[in-house]
Amino acid sequence: MTRIHTLTALLLSALLLAACGFQLRGQYTFDFDRIELRGMEKTEMNRNMNLQMQIMGIAVNTADGAPLKLTLLKEKRDRSIVTFSASGRAREVRLTYDLDYQVTDKQGDFLIATTTLQQRRELTYSDDQILGKEMEEANLYTEMQRDIARQISARLAALKLSKRNDKS
Repeated sequence: MTRIHTLTALLLSALLLAACGFQLRGQYTFDFDRIELRGMEKTEMNRNMNLQMQIMGIAVNTADGAPLKLTLLKEKRDRSIVTFSASGRAREVRLTYDLDYQVTDKQGDFLIATTTLQQRRELTYSDDQILGKEMEEANLYTEMQRDIARQISARLAALKLSKRNDKS
């Protein structure tokens, strides 16, 4: 009897999710298969963006050129204290990561003008666990960079190059 109730609840949940328009994100589709990635060459953000493009099936920095160029302009990391303990020591820290980037076509026209993306994370802090908190902070910055790389991928997928090429 409980199995029937479980199955009914599962089917009802699936029906409600389908009725509200929910769907999984799925893969992005791009109007291009190659991209030129420039700027911040020896940084972790460049490596994350390169990896994200390759995961999506986009060839990066090929010898035969690319229809568009993604330029990573600058990154900024910030660390600010959000709350203090009664003894005046930092208890909670806010980490912020900003990335400026732009996307141009072969002719140098902006497809995405210079844009800043920002990610924030909160981190509880303890003087007793300094080494562990430093590693956690580094992992949070890496996570923020990966999130920004996914956001840029979504914006690149929204670009429709075939329509632009028809006008030229």
